[in-house]
Amino acid sequence: MDKDSATHEVNILHSIGLQNGGLCPAKVEKYFTTLGVDYRLHRTNLGNLQKRVGKTIETMATETAEEALRQEVAATKEKGDIVDGVAQLGVCGDAAWPNRGSGRSYASFCGMFVVIGAITKKVLSATIFDKMCAVCELAERQDPPVAPCPHDCWRGARGINCESDASWRGSSKAMEAEGAVLCVKSIGESDCGARVAFFTADEDSNMISAINDVNGLVPAKLRPVRKRSDQNHLQKIVYKDLDAGRTARKWKGATLSKKVIDYLNKNYRYIVRSVAVVEDLPGFETMEQKAEWLSGAIMNIVDHAFNIDPTHENCRRFRVPLPGGSFHCWCGVETKFLQRDEPAGYYEAVKDVFRKFAAIPTLMKQMHNTDTNVNESVNGMVVKGYLPCGKAQQNGQSGVYAWACCHTICSKNMGHVYRQELCRRFGLPVTEAMRRLDAAMDEKRTLARESRGSHSSKTSRMRKRLHKADRNGPPKKKVKATYETGGDLDKDCFGETIVCDPSDSD
Repeated sequence: MDKDSATHEVNILHSIGLQNGGLCPAKVEKYFTTLGVDYRLHRTNLGNLQKRVGKTIETMATETAEEALRQEVAATKEKGDIVDGVAQLGVCGDAAWPNRGSGRSYASFCGMFVVIGAITKKVLSATIFDKMCAVCELAERQDPPVAPCPHDCWRGARGINCESDASWRGSSKAMEAEGAVLCVKSIGESDCGARVAFFTADEDSNMISAINDVNGLVPAKLRPVRKRSDQNHLQKIVYKDLDAGRTARKWKGATLSKKVIDYLNKNYRYIVRSVAVVEDLPGFETMEQKAEWLSGAIMNIVDHAFNIDPTHENCRRFRVPLPGGSFHCWCGVETKFLQRDEPAGYYEAVKDVFRKFAAIPTLMKQMHNTDTNVNESVNGMVVKGYLPCGKAQQNGQSGVYAWACCHTICSKNMGHVYRQELCRRFGLPVTEAMRRLDAAMDEKRTLARESRGSHSSKTSRMRKRLHKADRNGPPKKKVKATYETGGDLDKDCFGETIVCDPSDSD
């Protein structure tokens, strides 16, 4: 790249290609030199062009988010969710960091929080955080400190269709709550006539309390925001509690096999997701009626598994009503049960795990079968698709992470054809090869989205999991004494054995 031809078409195309492909200059040079091509890049001019392309893609991301918000508001009003002329939006939000956190320790210098519409599944607003800026830090280290030279500073919180806060200096974990507050506030204060009424989030975040804080940034007219639980996250918590609690003292040394835990978790998943089926049926008109039915059905899972009620009257009582007056009972005569010959306290310990999830306040957040899968998809696109050099090497310097986030937002809202619009904004020609590739990638994404819930797709995923399990082999266990389950076991339901240590007499 020559200094005198820094604005040449091929140089701009080169910069666009590097960002769009998630490549770093060093890898491109290695690739071409391996092929025998003496290919060197002028890093200074390349950095300047990267900044030009980055500012343009940031503008495009803001415009696409504004258009997505208008589409979400129109779809919400068409659905009828309007109060005093204001559309009551349902959104899902989640934060992402280039370096994975352990749950207690977060060490990333940068991060992103994205809000996605529940209807259009497009990015409505986003906040990109950065904790460091080399120019500012160099000026602060001087003795005495001096003012930094004019530069494009990325430190703070930069909004995409959202309010920015350059003075933000919080921790990595605080990015999630701060991003939620800024995005909800910006959506409510936009000229689209909408507010966030329902927010789907994980169970391990404090973003809802930060949004509804009376002393926070969100105005009183935009509060309260009701939380909806992420169903997939809840199911993981149920499985984790069952798997962790089985080795606790209150289990008296008894051990559930993995198949039994899978069976209990599968029943919980089925019961919770059946709420969508009973929508608007007689006896389920209000949220309280649904929550009461769901609470009894969840608690009945343990009674059913341990055969507490041999006649299974409660199973018939909590069967799922279907439109047309018919019912679907998940308890059939072919279902096999765990016998109640378990050690003392074993049944009550399992019951305690489900009692926490059957509480009415918890169930009121589970009435809509919502999840944050689309947020996880966007988070993966940033790291795997547009972030060069691997996530561990990107600390937010020079806006590299922010540009990757903007490319992801444009790709999510517009499809892969956004690259053609980016070239047009620089007055560059769009080649036929680019059109064919973008069309093929968008078609592949559409087909994958349509087939994700099909029977063949589920079968393929199940085969991959089974192949992985066969390859890894069964886990080794130290078995001292076993309690055999009665009857012929259904391979799709229960495990074979409840294991306990007879030497533990407590």
